[in-house]
Amino acid sequence: MKCRRFRRLMLIALGIALLPALVWGLIVVVAPTDWARVHLVSVIERASGRSVGLESLSICLGGGVDLVNLKIGAPGGLADPWLEAGNVHLDLSLPSLLFGKLDATDLEIENARLRVLRRADGSLELADLVRSSSPAPQSTASEPCGPSSLKFRLQGAEVQVVDEPTHSHVTLERVNGEGLWEDGKNINANLNGYVNEGPFQLTGSLDRTPGRPSFEGQFRADSVQLDDGMSILRYLVPVLAGTSTKVGGVLSMEMYLRGEGDTCERLRETLLGHGQITIDPIELEGTELLAEVERNIAIPRRSRVASLNSDFAVKNGRVTSKRLALNMAKTPLVITGWTDFDGRLDYRMSLEGLADRVPDRARRLLADLDVDLDGLSTLRLSGTVDDLTVSLTTPKPGPSSAVNHLLERQDKQRLKMIGQELRDKLFR
Repeated sequence: MKCRRFRRLMLIALGIALLPALVWGLIVVVAPTDWARVHLVSVIERASGRSVGLESLSICLGGGVDLVNLKIGAPGGLADPWLEAGNVHLDLSLPSLLFGKLDATDLEIENARLRVLRRADGSLELADLVRSSSPAPQSTASEPCGPSSLKFRLQGAEVQVVDEPTHSHVTLERVNGEGLWEDGKNINANLNGYVNEGPFQLTGSLDRTPGRPSFEGQFRADSVQLDDGMSILRYLVPVLAGTSTKVGGVLSMEMYLRGEGDTCERLRETLLGHGQITIDPIELEGTELLAEVERNIAIPRRSRVASLNSDFAVKNGRVTSKRLALNMAKTPLVITGWTDFDGRLDYRMSLEGLADRVPDRARRLLADLDVDLDGLSTLRLSGTVDDLTVSLTTPKPGPSSAVNHLLERQDKQRLKMIGQELRDKLFR
């Protein structure tokens, strides 16, 4: 008798244990997939506040749901979605699906296309996803707006970064990676892929704390082909300022940035970072810098292919270059200065080691005239990233201005010939 009671208890316990699996199997077999699709779309729209489109949905026998051709756009703007994903797998639990709670623990996305847009007025298309919603006035503690713990993986994604204020459009291709979204606020990601045929790595974190979101990230890229969609580089490399034509070259760079704030003004105040850039080779043909310099100096065609190395720092609303070395043939040009976030710039460009390369007789004559070689060889780059002005620095007043009146015509002719010899020697 006791044995039969024990068997009954075991069967009841086994039935209770298998009940969720049986119910799930029943849902898979008999549940209308269109009803489930509409229901899930409604849940995602309520959770994100965005327009959502979904071609089809299938419930997996082993748990979770598969989504096909998911689209998410601005409210009422599904015709131009910022996210399109060919295949999405959500590890949703049975209670979450039945009660309309979008609290997945695992997310896999394949063949996705994501657009990150900064509009002409400086606002971000995804600004509300960067900042977390503030808690209600009657609430004593902030409630997370997002999953409690979600692991996500990307495979074969494409990310379009569009920055309208700087006229930049960069596409990241074959993006793979993974990340973790915790407590509805903290997002950490590690991504890799290709940009203009060159590999890149991106590691970053985003803290969506209400009232003071912050971010930190590091970007590295190698062998990237320059094109006209990379206009934002003009803020980092003044050589490209004012350029309207395509500049050819191969770029490698490392950059670290961090900042906080949910407005452009606050980000401008808090943005800090540093980095290194190498462009080797860089085609100077068509640059505003070369055009301005050639108004005074004839530069041989072979010298228009150069290499560039730069260290820069981001602070106080400026990108500052302490030493940007532009190597043209045998002529090392050193550029120092800054570009602010509004596009204004101010740089000095000089020939490094000019005094050591001047012919002896030219050095003796210049010494007699009390001419400062460093001042003589300095150019100023000013204006904006869209309108560059190159000018000679104003010579310091001194004896040289008086000596100029004492020069005879023959001396002036000799000085002109020596100047031409100096120019040819520098650019030979």
